[in-house]
Amino acid sequence: MRFAFVCDDLSGHGNGTSVTAYRYAEALRRQGHEVRMVGVGASGPNAFPVPEKQLPLVTNISHSCGFRFAEPSRQVFDAAFDGVDLIHLFLPFELEQAALDWARRHHVPVSAAFHLQPENVTYNARIGSAPIVCHELYGHWRKVLYDRVRHVHCPSGMIAHELQRHGYRAQTHVISNGVPSGFHAGSEPAPLFDADGRVHVLSVGRLGREKDQATIIRAIARSPYKDRISLHLAGKGYMKNRLMALADELGVSMSIGYYDPASLAELMRCCPLTVHASVADIEAISVIECFASGSVPIIARSRKSAPSAFAIGTHCLFGAHDADGLARCIDWWIDHPKAVGPTRDLYLEKAEDLRVDICAGKFAMMAEQAVRDDLAAYERQAGALRLRGFMDRYFGEPAFAPAPVPAVAAATAHSR
Repeated sequence: MRFAFVCDDLSGHGNGTSVTAYRYAEALRRQGHEVRMVGVGASGPNAFPVPEKQLPLVTNISHSCGFRFAEPSRQVFDAAFDGVDLIHLFLPFELEQAALDWARRHHVPVSAAFHLQPENVTYNARIGSAPIVCHELYGHWRKVLYDRVRHVHCPSGMIAHELQRHGYRAQTHVISNGVPSGFHAGSEPAPLFDADGRVHVLSVGRLGREKDQATIIRAIARSPYKDRISLHLAGKGYMKNRLMALADELGVSMSIGYYDPASLAELMRCCPLTVHASVADIEAISVIECFASGSVPIIARSRKSAPSAFAIGTHCLFGAHDADGLARCIDWWIDHPKAVGPTRDLYLEKAEDLRVDICAGKFAMMAEQAVRDDLAAYERQAGALRLRGFMDRYFGEPAFAPAPVPAVAAATAHSR
């Protein structure tokens, strides 16, 4: 198949959505498909870059979160979408909406993914969980994009349930974003204690409010083993200076850095424990990367965060924002070092079912269904228009003739 992936920001590999887009593209190409990339800074094979859209106030905030909005380009669309079998949309913004309009006008099948939680927006806008705002965002994105496609890729069952809860009518397909082969355990697992008797704890993710790395720092500060724990935060973001100040204030040994994929995978192999404290995450691919690399995860339980579904045993779970609960989990593993090895092996087995090549294969099956359904709808639409033309020519405008139906509405009316 020939795919076109449309994603606002493809300028780097610093945000989870662009990482997924590039990984899926590479996996699909290995399986014999063609993939074209449309977005700001798109690079590599079959890349079709578009300009960045400058938005007053919003652009500065989005840049601080490592994200760029795209400006739609009809010329780029005409070139990128020529001859494709499916246009796949990653986000609900102007670029993707314009691509959807193009697809419907030209009768090209289209599908979408749900990679952005409303909570990601509200936390980074400094207004917290804001349930009313999130509800409105779910409704707005449904109206402008997701109600106009038939098939939606959901990286987790949690977000599929949220879409159904908010009235989304498209068919959802729960498929992990997947982890590449570069994230794997080393030949020798990292011991819980290094040569100096220290325990290395890792946390991977953007340094933002909803990721809640502050709770990890507070938990370590409350542990009786505080002076034997080294915390490593792998990521970048606007909370960096505040987190460094908090660690200094509480006397927690901590390093912060941003790593390329190979260096990050090696760091994961060197840290026997990983903590994921986020209160909002559609999947948190970093958690899968960590346990695929042999690091045992300790995960926050939150209704808006999916990765707690991966947890094996109660000592891998704590309540979101609960620093005392997290401290007890960390202390338990330090008190029971022999439990780390068997638990690590269980996670490694789980990771094999989440490899990106397997997930991309499932995505291709979803794409085939999306293509069949949209082509059938386009054919029905063409038939309806032909019938209307016949009625107009021979009978004028009888009261029972089909009313004119816009192409987009006709293409999406069936199977609801």
